[in-house]
Amino acid sequence: MSAVPSYDAVFDILCLLPLKSACRFRCVSKGWCDLISSPVFAAAHKSHHGPLLVDAGSFQEEEPDGGRDMRLLDIKGNIVRVIRGVGGYGMTCNTSLDDLICVNGAACGGVNVVDPATGKVLLSCPQVEIIEHHSFPYASQRYYITFGFGRAMPSSEYKLVRFVADQGRSCEIFTLGDGRGWRLTQPSPVKICHERGSPIVIDGVMYVFQDQRLHNDDTLLCFDLESEQWKAGALQGPLNVVDGENTGTIGIRLTELNGALCIVQSVFNRLLDPFTNIWILDNSDKRSWSKAHTITMAPSACRYMPLWMMSDGGKLLLHCSFDKGCDKNRNHKGWSLVLQIYDPLTETCTDILGTPDDLAGRIGLCSFGFDHSACQKLVN
Repeated sequence: MSAVPSYDAVFDILCLLPLKSACRFRCVSKGWCDLISSPVFAAAHKSHHGPLLVDAGSFQEEEPDGGRDMRLLDIKGNIVRVIRGVGGYGMTCNTSLDDLICVNGAACGGVNVVDPATGKVLLSCPQVEIIEHHSFPYASQRYYITFGFGRAMPSSEYKLVRFVADQGRSCEIFTLGDGRGWRLTQPSPVKICHERGSPIVIDGVMYVFQDQRLHNDDTLLCFDLESEQWKAGALQGPLNVVDGENTGTIGIRLTELNGALCIVQSVFNRLLDPFTNIWILDNSDKRSWSKAHTITMAPSACRYMPLWMMSDGGKLLLHCSFDKGCDKNRNHKGWSLVLQIYDPLTETCTDILGTPDDLAGRIGLCSFGFDHSACQKLVN
């Protein structure tokens, strides 16, 4: 008579399965369904497989009437779910492993806040707002170019922040679910920079580059989402000292790496191969930076963005963009985006096989709970 596997053995085996397969096994029995739906199992499964990747829209999509599709992928690049019509051109930021996703370049031209468990759009903010004047039929437009999204602490309220283009300091905020709508908040102490991607929220604080006075200026402004106030004093980035290594910097971006604020510096120096520096903010004092990695880039690369530090020897999951060059008529053929694994021990990057070849925009991260409705959506 064969032995019945123990609860611990079943738990461990299910944790090793891909997300979609694990969700399918909830129909085996009520016990398995309860196990797979538990927060303990969700946390254990994530520790084995990491978060889900969010691809907001593919290059092959034109401008479909129903909106661009969003795809959720596992860490190995396999598509585990497609959510129709809620995508865009990329993530507003590849922010924290929260339950909600903020998508940039949605059908409204602005941003959508999406619940990946249900596929519902919880908030849609157009990029252009018509402001009527008393001198009808004339109207003026307000144009929003930068959005930030994250959770306030300790309230855990989700808030969307938007900045008015050309006004520099004007700032408005929206709290999901409170019914108050958009409202003006404290303006930024100086103009913010609109050309370096979206702000990043870490532990309830939103970080955004100030308007760049110098090409390599990496000074950050800090906005507390809970109090809705700008913090006194700016945070100086790691590139304030111009030296030989910083010469050739053509790109600076903010991101988050496993809960830490990160500045990504792309350097193209004629005397060296192009490379990417990844700087991490010290979580203890929130003021000092350390250079975590220097990654040599392929000659045709234009940007490497870290997504996740894996438990496997500190390897990095990277989102890399490459220039396809020009055709025989000198027409630019566009960009290709791939997922790669960087191994700091060998200092090499390896493509993740099986990744969709039509990735577009900026790849992000999200968590995905094992509740019944989420599992049902995933396996259908």
